[in-house]
Amino acid sequence: MDVVHAAIALAESLHELPLLFPSSLVSAHHERPSSANARKGTTMNDDIQDLISWINSGFRRADGADAIPADPAGRIYATRFRRTLARFIVRRPRGLIAAALQYGHVDTKVTLSYAGNEDPAWLQDIAVEKLELIIDQIEEDSRRLESGEHVSGPSAQEYRDRVAQSAPFAGRAVAGVRNAERLLEQADPAVHHGQGMTCVWRAATAACRKAKLALGLPGADAPDEADCRSTCVNLAYTDRDITELQQELVQLQADAADPLAPQPRRDRAAAQAAQHLTIIERHRDSATEDGRGIA
Repeated sequence: MDVVHAAIALAESLHELPLLFPSSLVSAHHERPSSANARKGTTMNDDIQDLISWINSGFRRADGADAIPADPAGRIYATRFRRTLARFIVRRPRGLIAAALQYGHVDTKVTLSYAGNEDPAWLQDIAVEKLELIIDQIEEDSRRLESGEHVSGPSAQEYRDRVAQSAPFAGRAVAGVRNAERLLEQADPAVHHGQGMTCVWRAATAACRKAKLALGLPGADAPDEADCRSTCVNLAYTDRDITELQQELVQLQADAADPLAPQPRRDRAAAQAAQHLTIIERHRDSATEDGRGIA
């Protein structure tokens, strides 16, 4: 995301107008003033081609080829960058929420449907990216279990079972993008790797979902890491999760001992550190019982 931030900062430095891509920087438009109107999609497509031509006119590769070669998939146009956004939404922690905040959407549903009801390709991009993530995740989880990765927590065995059931999936040809959603339903083991935890999703036992229902809110069909509860029976902890918790534990212990921090903050850090330490020790104890040792 640092590359994205740098690119946005560069675009912002080019002008002082409120929109990142205003309708024009060099001439005034009475019908579409730059202070309130963004650049049209067709114009942005031409801008992209002009930028590529300008770069290729001044820079060459070592073999004399264009610095930006022609894309085998065809002409580069603005809507193709939706796939990049879809990838970040699917693969980054809380990616959908981050995207909604970045675009100023009042709800994540707006982000998912921002391309408009007449163009369903955006949701298809999301489905394809999620399918690719699931396939990569199944392969990685299966490889790590075969290599001896230990898993603890109330849903440890369910995690192993789901990964084992999903591992034989060797791929399938998808003739159309719309088929990705159907294939996703068949291949998805509903295992979600979060920050220092793994959720083996079951709606009926999900603590985050129960908390929403208790408040009269609609229950989600996926875990909400922001509302995760340590007592949830859907939780499992891999060696990867424990490594993250160990790193967080060092910072939490330092925060708890910081004499300059307010007492409530120190108390909160101490409570979180104790919780992390309990999970780490239980993971180590169960690994010892299974005849496996972890660092």
